[in-house]
Amino acid sequence: MEKATGNYYYSGKNRLKTSDFSYEPGTGHIYEVIRILEGVPLFLEDHLERMHESLALVGKTSIKSTEEVRNLISLLIKSNGTKNGNVKFVVGESLPDGILLYMIPHSYPDEAMYENGIATAVLKLERTNPNAKIVNTSYKEIVAEFIKDKRVYEALLVNREGCITEGSRSNVFFVASDTLMTPPLKDVLGGITRKKIIDIAKAAGIPFRETDIRLELINELQGAFMSGTSPKVLPISRIDKTEIPSAKCSIIGRLMKLYNAEIEEYMKKNS
Repeated sequence: MEKATGNYYYSGKNRLKTSDFSYEPGTGHIYEVIRILEGVPLFLEDHLERMHESLALVGKTSIKSTEEVRNLISLLIKSNGTKNGNVKFVVGESLPDGILLYMIPHSYPDEAMYENGIATAVLKLERTNPNAKIVNTSYKEIVAEFIKDKRVYEALLVNREGCITEGSRSNVFFVASDTLMTPPLKDVLGGITRKKIIDIAKAAGIPFRETDIRLELINELQGAFMSGTSPKVLPISRIDKTEIPSAKCSIIGRLMKLYNAEIEEYMKKNS
């Protein structure tokens, strides 16, 4: 059972107190997690475009326009008296009016993690439909237990071909031979941050390619990082027992600065 933070959530046409809130994540529900920064839903248009794509993959259509969702989020954060956090937007036939919108507990990396990197471990696991952001309770339970057991920040998923595809809740990038690399889109959920990073890298003239990331490449890495709504660009210092010098990688340092600048520019345009 998922819990909301704050005093209100949106369900259909009603604004209800969270004391009445109960949501059992339904397998097949489509969702997006949107970061709220100083009252601004970050990259909202991109999140809703991905939701439309996820809905199309399961034969569904959108039920709210971008402006309707923007207004609902504004109502939600105003009612809850908060300007920062994460909002979860869920679409499913079993939900009242087909949608659910609520603030969720969030955890952002601290400065030490950005400076020194985080520990990860590889997990042989594939998602059944990697291109759609669909609730899958059993998957989340497997990953949560693995991360707890290994005492790492993130699990890197490995497919049957022995290639790293993505993080359990993130996309992953690698730097080798002064080239930025990430697994091909067909194997992963196309994260909003992933898309922004690729665009930024190309615009900055950083060599880039989408390619299969075989486990053997780990020993040749100059750096690696995970990307996502909450972590942004977060360096990886270790994959299993292999140390990765990501904190010293100039390409990663440059991308961190450029991505933060992208956020600032979006904030100026939408505040």
